[in-house]
Formats: sequence, C-alpha cells, structure tokens
Amino acid sequence: MLLRPPGYAVVAAALLLACGERAGDPVVALTEEAGAEPDTSSAGAGVDGSHHEADGPTGLCGRCSSSDDCGDANDACVRHDGSSFCARDCEEGFGCPQGYACRELDNSRLHQCVPERECQSQSSVAPDLDDARANVLAHINTLRSAHDQAPLEASPCLDRLAQESALAYARTDEPLGKYVKECDPVWPNCSCGWTAQAEVAVAYYGLDWLSAIDAALGEEQLRGSISELDFQLVGVGFWISGDEAWIALSFG
Repeated sequence: MLLRPPGYAVVAAALLLACGERAGDPVVALTEEAGAEPDTSSAGAGVDGSHHEADGPTGLCGRCSSSDDCGDANDACVRHDGSSFCARDCEEGFGCPQGYACRELDNSRLHQCVPERECQSQSSVAPDLDDARANVLAHINTLRSAHDQAPLEASPCLDRLAQESALAYARTDEPLGKYVKECDPVWPNCSCGWTAQAEVAVAYYGLDWLSAIDAALGEEQLRGSISELDFQLVGVGFWISGDEAWIALSFG
C-alpha cells in the first residue's frame, strides 16, 4: 500500500543550467547568474539528528558527493560555487516546495528542484529512531482501540525489516520493493512472521517529525488497514531528510 499526499506545484522556469557530467556523478547545476546560495550546514539529518550517508538518502539540499547520496535514481547531486548539494526530481508527485524552482539540466532529461536563493534549514532536529517508533506505535494502538481492535505489540525483528524497507523506499522510490522481492516469493513463510506491509511518503518542507507522522498515519486508506486487519505484531521503519519522510510498517 502506498499513499502519496498532494505535493507542491512545479514551479516553471526558463533558465537553462550549465552542462554537467555523466549520470550518477555530481553535475554542474547552477551558474553564477542563477543567484542561488546553497547552505547545507543543517541539511540531510537522519533519524537520530545526525548525518549518516551510508544509512539513507540526504534528501533535498542534503550534502552529497554523487547522485547516489540524494534519493532515488531521478534525484541529482548538483554543484554551485564550490558546494555540492542534492536537488530533487520536480516531475515526480511532490513537485517543489516554496523557495525552490524547477530547473532544467543540459545533460539530463530530468528537471530538478533547486533553491531560488539558498537551502532552507530544517525546522527541527529529526528524532531518535526509538522515539519515532514509540510515537508511531502509540498512534496505531489509539486508532485500533477506537475500532475495538486489540493493540499491536512491537517486534524488534519486524522493526529491522521495516527500517530496511523505509530506507529502500527512500533510495529507490519503489513502493513495497523489499516486501515484494523478499516476502512475496516465500509467503507465508517470510522472516519474522512478516505477513503484510504498508509504506507512506510525505513531503512538506519545514514539517517537523511529529507532524510528518500525523500526516502519514492520518491517510484514510492506511488508517483502514491499521484499524481493521487482524495483526498481532508490527515493526516500524522511519527516515526523514530534506523535506521528505518515509514510514514503513511491517505487520505480523
């Protein structure tokens, strides 16, 4: 299950950006005339408030050395005035947030969201992963209680699968990719008693992590699955960076 709330409208722009390098490498994205002054000092926070390139993507305006650091295959690492930072494909569902414009790259068919003036700072530090999981579980069980359903229990084994699923979704933009590849072929004999999966992505720049969780779990289709289906265990995966958050729920 994938829920994608409406995003920002794409901002039209006529400015062509300078030629870059081959796909996957950093690309020269902004000329001096563009006027952007990226500031990535607080961008790219992970779930514990620190920067871990090996764990997950850094997101819009996050630090990068190659496009692989930024998100899915359509998001580019760009360079401007000696700095490198992540742009985002503005032709996917979320579009560009306020203060960002959709620009064309000479060496790519993809248009990218880049800051009109400078990268915006995160509104709040991302949470410790245990805190995020506890918050999500509390939301879930409040909803289930309202529908006369037994509370779900946390599963460390499913937590691991859910976190791997959230990171896979963030890196590839492929919903349910880990579940489809690893659980579907052997269901119902999946690891950790894994029987079902739900994944949600939300994108609003400046949204703090509590509001991101509220927005994700407030989606009607996801609320129905949480409140009606007969599960006993749940694992929670959570990643937040740039202006996006990804939540994965692994049920057992």
